[in-house]
Amino acid sequence: MCKVKFLRKLLLLVLVTTIFLVNMSISSYAAGTVQSYPLPSIYSQSDVFSLKAGTTNIPVVSYLEEYDYANFSFSGTVTIEITVDEEISSYSISPLAKNINGTVNGNKLTFSLTESTYVIVEINDLKRLVIAADPLEINVPASSGTGIHNVTLPPYNADSTGAAMSTTAIQNAINDAHNSGGGTVYVPAGVFKCANLYLKSNVTLYLEGGSVIVGTGNGADYVTDFNKSSLGKDGTYFIRTTTGSSNITVRGRGTIDGRGIDMRVNSDFLNNLLVPMQTSNFSFEGVTLRDGGFWAFMPVRSDNISIKNYKGYQSLDYLEADAIDINECQNVTVEHAIAISDDDAYSTKTWWQYGMSANWPGTVEVNDTITFDDCLAWSECVAFKLGQGTGQLQKNIIFKNSYVYECSRALVVDHSYQYGDVQNITFYNIDIEKVNHTQFGNYWFRVSSSSPGPVNNVKFRDINVRQVGSQHSIIRGYDDIGTVDGLLFSNINIKGTIAENLSDMKASQGNYSSNVKIVDDMDVLFHDHFESGSVAAWTSHSGSWDIGTDSSGVLKQTSLTPSIMTRGSNWSNYEYEASVKVPITNANAGILFRVQNINNYYMYRINGANNEVELYKCINGVFTKASGATYDVPSNEWIMLKVELEGNNIKGYVNGRLMNNWTNSINELTSGKVGFRTTSQNVLFDDALILQK
Repeated sequence: MCKVKFLRKLLLLVLVTTIFLVNMSISSYAAGTVQSYPLPSIYSQSDVFSLKAGTTNIPVVSYLEEYDYANFSFSGTVTIEITVDEEISSYSISPLAKNINGTVNGNKLTFSLTESTYVIVEINDLKRLVIAADPLEINVPASSGTGIHNVTLPPYNADSTGAAMSTTAIQNAINDAHNSGGGTVYVPAGVFKCANLYLKSNVTLYLEGGSVIVGTGNGADYVTDFNKSSLGKDGTYFIRTTTGSSNITVRGRGTIDGRGIDMRVNSDFLNNLLVPMQTSNFSFEGVTLRDGGFWAFMPVRSDNISIKNYKGYQSLDYLEADAIDINECQNVTVEHAIAISDDDAYSTKTWWQYGMSANWPGTVEVNDTITFDDCLAWSECVAFKLGQGTGQLQKNIIFKNSYVYECSRALVVDHSYQYGDVQNITFYNIDIEKVNHTQFGNYWFRVSSSSPGPVNNVKFRDINVRQVGSQHSIIRGYDDIGTVDGLLFSNINIKGTIAENLSDMKASQGNYSSNVKIVDDMDVLFHDHFESGSVAAWTSHSGSWDIGTDSSGVLKQTSLTPSIMTRGSNWSNYEYEASVKVPITNANAGILFRVQNINNYYMYRINGANNEVELYKCINGVFTKASGATYDVPSNEWIMLKVELEGNNIKGYVNGRLMNNWTNSINELTSGKVGFRTTSQNVLFDDALILQK
């Protein structure tokens, strides 16, 4: 009997391995390696495009009227060959900023990629082709073995044809992995029709390339999780995490398909595809989300979230079908993604506890420290947006190194609902191609408040605008409370010319807005975001300084002794700002300015021991407190400190708000370098920026 059982297990293992090898095509050649994935049986091959990566045929999924898409993984250098059924007379490959040049030969377009890239290809007047060239997967799990719960193997026996429901089988695999202390739920290539699924702590949901977890399209099969009053519809969270969970991963090269438009139209029911809900340490890598019918990817009240290689393919015909919305979360990174939507591609929001958020677990939370990096947006509404919901504080949000293919509005801070503060928002190194749609406006940027909630300290740096839109971009507050204060535009390239004023940017400034500055590279004395991995340009006078990580590169000081680091020249009148983060509430961190030597300088710091923001002068090593203001110093949150120097007058700001205004009656410390100082351990500094006045 034991021998029979052993032979059965061996046969199953051989069968699974054989299926894996048949489904996966891995081709290696001199220039690199290409891995393709089988076309799922519920999808059709495009009748417009055929595609090769190297010598490997890549399935192209026939999808919407506007675009088809394809996915493969590779390393090294790969040559892409696209074939259509007509002579190619024109083409473009976006992002245009990547300068990917192609070669046309009759009905074939070829070009090369040397790194993982998501591109949108236009050929003649055909629909667009979206190509997601992913990096090769690492640490791919085995399809069976210890800690692996393959949903098609006993005891789960999920139907991989999509004919029968697989909900119970997959949920049982998740439960078993969780109950055993953690494990991997392995979803092999195939189609798995499901109702709601609930992810649990210490579980990895792995979707093999060619696999699809697909919805039924029938709202009656799903629990009702919320009501969206603006649409007059109830909705569900297709796949969500359990409340209070941690250490959950969703990864692979498979697809989560909600059939959301079918559900929205035929069942009058909405569908969020993936909802990390009140969870910690959530990781996502490589999976495609398509057809959500509502917001596809929606992290809610969660922290420490890593999202990489996300492909969000939504309808271009239905509003409120956003590709990704970050709601009331902390420490989130979205890195290397493509998002396509009729509504917003990438957005952050916070809410009051009512309406669609009425049943969210826990209490309301802030959005803090959220970074979108290397993201490609195609939207008929907004490409990158903060808002419109701002019921709670939103701060330290960065959109950088990214691309706008099409939109109605490209870069937007729109404080339209509720009364939370908005602080420290940065748009950096973004290329805008087309502002060619007219859904709720047609302009390239907006910073506004339409409610009694303030917006402070918004930066646009190194923005390349190829098309500005037909309307003026907007800077406007709401009232004496809902103000817009502190906007910096640095090195804004408008169709080949660096902007010197609002008119150059086709922008207008309205009421209740102030401190709008436009500078070019000549005005920037230096900027260091510490992503180079080096502190060689700085001088350490005391303490232990090095590069650390906090979503991206930062400056870290690890000594318990008074620690000083400086940089710069003998500057007089300038603005200096930097972000600081302290690990505990009674720690301190400050920026130094007009530093003449380590015994003579000014310091502006947060001091958790006193819950103050303080301005000091240090003369011959003796500190004198010049000004102080009450400020509750939080731990593990980024805080932006800024000083403006004009003669002997010093203005100090925290998160864009004026906190200190002091004039030295003595003519001393009139010029000098800048720097950092702390007497606390494990303090972080980032984004040092100095502008000459």
